[in-house]
Amino acid sequence: MLNPKRQAGTMKMSESLWAVIPAAGQGIRAGGRVPKQFVELAGKPILEWTLDKVMSMPEVDGAVIALPHGYENFGLVQRMVRNLESKHDKPLVTITGGQTRQESVGLALEKIPPHVSWVMVHDAARPLFSRDLALRVYEAAREHLAAVCGISITDTVKAVIPSHREDLWFVHSTLSRDGVVMIQTPQVFRLGLLRQCHEMARRDGFLGTDDGQLVERYGHKVAVVRGERLNLKVTFPEDLAVLSMVLEGHGEHAEKTGRPETAGRRIPGGFRYRRPSGLSRLRRQYEVAIPVTGLGFDVHPLVSGRRCVLGGVEIPSPKGLLGHSDADVLCHAVSDAVLGALSLGDIGKWFPPGDPRFKDARSLDLLKNIWSEAGKVSEIFHLDCTLVAQEPRLSPYIEDMRHNISQALTIPVDRVSIKATSPEKLGSLGRSEGIAAFCVATLIRKGRV
Repeated sequence: MLNPKRQAGTMKMSESLWAVIPAAGQGIRAGGRVPKQFVELAGKPILEWTLDKVMSMPEVDGAVIALPHGYENFGLVQRMVRNLESKHDKPLVTITGGQTRQESVGLALEKIPPHVSWVMVHDAARPLFSRDLALRVYEAAREHLAAVCGISITDTVKAVIPSHREDLWFVHSTLSRDGVVMIQTPQVFRLGLLRQCHEMARRDGFLGTDDGQLVERYGHKVAVVRGERLNLKVTFPEDLAVLSMVLEGHGEHAEKTGRPETAGRRIPGGFRYRRPSGLSRLRRQYEVAIPVTGLGFDVHPLVSGRRCVLGGVEIPSPKGLLGHSDADVLCHAVSDAVLGALSLGDIGKWFPPGDPRFKDARSLDLLKNIWSEAGKVSEIFHLDCTLVAQEPRLSPYIEDMRHNISQALTIPVDRVSIKATSPEKLGSLGRSEGIAAFCVATLIRKGRV
């Protein structure tokens, strides 16, 4: 076993270790509407449980996390990164990952500082690994340049032939379990070696299932360390159930004692197993990240002597929208949709129209204010907005509106859809007497319900 003091001290000067966490997948097999790594269990997203464990290792000097497109700007992710960097006093670099796990790891490797000698690659949805396991893999890698961990197969393994039904196969043959293991992470490599293997795989168009396979493919020996059975990776809904039971037991005890578990049955990974009290608790754990939808609508008259502001953009027009604030119907509709999804009332409840504090207020700022509270319990998955106006012509300003709203809500602009349509001269809107806006907001609500 490596000497922890030596690793945390002199070893770091010449042979620094960084971690790479590929977390850019959508995790569709887990059955959720949110990527599995962002499902909240026992008070924290799975990804945060994993990162906290990795960053807590004194042997690890920093980490790079590859996120799904747009997630770098999510308030949840930004808060998590700030908290972990402050807690562990180490850099945590975020990047946008690629289309595959392999591409995400390759992109992350490019962000590791040049003086680093070793890299540990670990799955984002595998938070129950132990520091002891990571150190054993690191020790093997230092001797053989590349090391992974794995567990033996206990079930009978058969090769099967598919049928016309997705849930039915026919046995072709029974395979030997001798000399076969199921590979886990963490995996540790000499940084230069892994970079070289990723470059060659990219050149050859080869796609592997893990980083160890790339190193094997190009003729390097990979050591295998005995893994841990509890070091499960969340892939299917039932994996979430198991992880939920383990993490909830850990979290409950920590709440009561203010310190790590000190009673109960110890399991690898620094947690103790505590049986949940009934199915209702487990059901609540599944409901901690659920999709909710809200519908917003607003309409204001057009009058002379007022500015026409939509989505925070001033539209050149001889008439503007009349209201107590700047009467930005688009921001009002978005606000009501967000509030409605969370059952938090409407914009009039938050900012009463007769209140002098909000006279001529900028509605985009009111939307920011709403999100500063609503964002604590939710993340915005998508907004779909429609503006209805005979005039002025709105299409040239839609991209600026999308940008303003995405900035106010701290979400990627590709999650904001804004369309403009004409009422075809029908009714009061068709007579250019006003402008209306609709918005449908899809949010992911966090926290128990």
